[in-house]
Amino acid sequence: MATWADIQNWELSYVEEAEDLIEAEVREAREIIADLEHAANDIRSQGEAPDRMRQRLTEIQDKLDSRLNELTEYALATAELHGYVSRVVAIRESAWEVAAELNYQIPADGNVVNRGTTRERPDPIEVSKYNDLRDCVSEAVKLATEAEETVGPRYQALADGQYALAEGRHSASAGLADDADPSWSPEEVSVWWALLSETEREALINRDPEKYGNLNGIDMASRAKANELALNGHRDAAGNRIPGTGLIEKTQNELDEVNQEIERLRENRQPIPRDVRAKQTNLQNRLSDLNAIWEQLDHNAGATLLVLEPGNLGENVRAAIAIGDVDNAKHVATFVPGMGTNCRENGRLNVEFAKNLKWAADTYGSPTDGSVAAIAWMGYEAPPNIMKTLDPSVMSTEQAEVGAEKLNGFVTGIHSWRSERGLDVHQSVIPHSYGSTTAGIAMRDIGKGVVDDLVYTGSPGAGVSSVGTLGVDPDHTWVSATPHLDQVRGIGPDKTFGRNPEHLEGIGHLSGDTSGGEGYKEGPFHLPNANHSSYFHKPETQDKHNYALEDIGKVIAGTKERE
Repeated sequence: MATWADIQNWELSYVEEAEDLIEAEVREAREIIADLEHAANDIRSQGEAPDRMRQRLTEIQDKLDSRLNELTEYALATAELHGYVSRVVAIRESAWEVAAELNYQIPADGNVVNRGTTRERPDPIEVSKYNDLRDCVSEAVKLATEAEETVGPRYQALADGQYALAEGRHSASAGLADDADPSWSPEEVSVWWALLSETEREALINRDPEKYGNLNGIDMASRAKANELALNGHRDAAGNRIPGTGLIEKTQNELDEVNQEIERLRENRQPIPRDVRAKQTNLQNRLSDLNAIWEQLDHNAGATLLVLEPGNLGENVRAAIAIGDVDNAKHVATFVPGMGTNCRENGRLNVEFAKNLKWAADTYGSPTDGSVAAIAWMGYEAPPNIMKTLDPSVMSTEQAEVGAEKLNGFVTGIHSWRSERGLDVHQSVIPHSYGSTTAGIAMRDIGKGVVDDLVYTGSPGAGVSSVGTLGVDPDHTWVSATPHLDQVRGIGPDKTFGRNPEHLEGIGHLSGDTSGGEGYKEGPFHLPNANHSSYFHKPETQDKHNYALEDIGKVIAGTKERE
């Protein structure tokens, strides 16, 4: 079992250096095997000497196969270790940050003991931070132990010659697994995907677009290509759509069948069962979600679909739509909406907000080191609007916890693929409302250097009690809060939703002035949350300013300075 003392000297750079060396050897081995294959095929002569040459080349290839399999397993095991070390280092640094806030020392055994207080009543904020500190230490040790128990046996198996991977040169992807394992981390996926040829990647996308359209760790262009196939269907050799292969058409066909069944029951004056009614409603919602997604792709030039998860019938279709080139943009912002998120009702608005974030970064952030891309991430099952449905789930963080894991994987996938290509990326996460709690929870377990900036907007609670608990540099945590008609701010109970980010020590305060944004409500005679989404609206006219949006744009572009 790992200890707190064991992980004090863990450094991610050591793992990254090992990854680079191993992957270079894998690529070289694959190239040599391919060259030998071509050389063997080029020997067309018959006779004893050519036969001996062919046999010798085959023997060399077989030996290289074994070496390639070994190197590939080393590469994947090291990538898995990368994911663990990245998270352990980030959480370890979070513990150091919170300990510094509390003026605590963390002993070598990691057993943080509450030193007590002279006050009759302990400060609840200090107690929360203390609990966060203990959680950080415990989680770091837990992950380090898991790394030892998971990755350690893989290295031992390699040392013993008992490693699992055994892909020969005659497999679909010579020396590499022919398909991504569901258990792989984004880091493992990125390594494997980078080692594949373009032809091999294309074959996988065509074979299983539903899987590869949502696989964290591959490039976003491939995900978009896969999701387009999943949404609209495959094409034949002539480029024509193959009927019945796309989600839109499949859902429409299912709905038509249910509608026909309901019509037959009506004609026969028979009652319509509740489950049939429910299926009709759920299929209608799914179809509306899918059509709304397609509409946004069709109406926004260059927009790409990075997530497409229909889920179970009755759930919302989860999606992420990007504006800009996520694979190559220097600055990538992920917008995370909150309560009531679904593609059919507010997908257009969420994409509009992502476009406005990109516009603000381009216009006011003035990035000098590369372009900007923004993503409307609707990739989790957000609580429904309590005012419309009376569903109280928004009062719990249960769906935020689930959504946090999905968000973590998504942004980690962007980072791991860019790192694999040697391309830096400045990632910002811009969550709103319930989405800010979701994002805060996600950042508690994010890897080192994955997210560079986090901006809370209209937040009911930060998901944490201290900025130090976030796996983001505290100097790059921010909050924007409009003071007028946004009563969602800080409404969540601290015990479950975390503190109001406006009150977190060390957080950067962006402008909360959204008064110049389109649709801003002046005066008291409006609903209490009339300006809850005003952070993301462009100005109505050129002479007006949404200063909150401008500040967020500067954060996305990496040009906002602490005041």
